[in-house]
Amino acid sequence: MPATLPDGDPVPADGALPHSALEGLGERPFAFYVHVPFCVTRCGYCDFNTYTATELGPGAGRDSYADTAIEEVRMARRVLGEA
Repeated sequence: MPATLPDGDPVPADGALPHSALEGLGERPFAFYVHVPFCVTRCGYCDFNTYTATELGPGAGRDSYADTAIEEVRMARRVLGEA
């Protein structure tokens, strides 16, 4: 885990986005990327900020990943609404 949080406001628990992020929603292409982070080795060319499950602590493992990813998609749906 990072020793200190980056500068900026904390992420809202409800996943709310700033108005500027929602401008044009539904009028432009929209996509999202799901990364399955269980590589056997950490590649030197990988641009992802990566941690092992041990570094992240409880709840960060293969057993809970799919449910957690699905919940993230559901939260995005709630936040974005019908757009």
